[in-house]
Amino acid sequence: MSEAGPDRCPRCGGAFRCGVNGAAPCPCTTITLSAAQRADLRQRYSGCLCLRCLAELEREGSQPADHPVMRAASR
Repeated sequence: MSEAGPDRCPRCGGAFRCGVNGAAPCPCTTITLSAAQRADLRQRYSGCLCLRCLAELEREGSQPADHPVMRAASR
C-alpha cells in the first residue's frame, strides 16, 4: 500500500487497502486458494489483489472440474 493513496487491484482495477503491513491480520488471510491458483496469480499479476477478486477466485476454485464455469476457464 502506498502512502499516497489506495492500492489498485491488478485484476479489476478497483481501489483497495492492502492490509499485509497492518496491525491486524489482512482480510485476505480468510481466502483459501489452491496451490495452482496461487501459482497462476503469481505468474499473471504483481502485487496484491483486492478481497472481492480473491473471493471470486476462491468460489471459482471450489467448483467441481466438470462445472461449466471451470470448463470454460480451462479453454
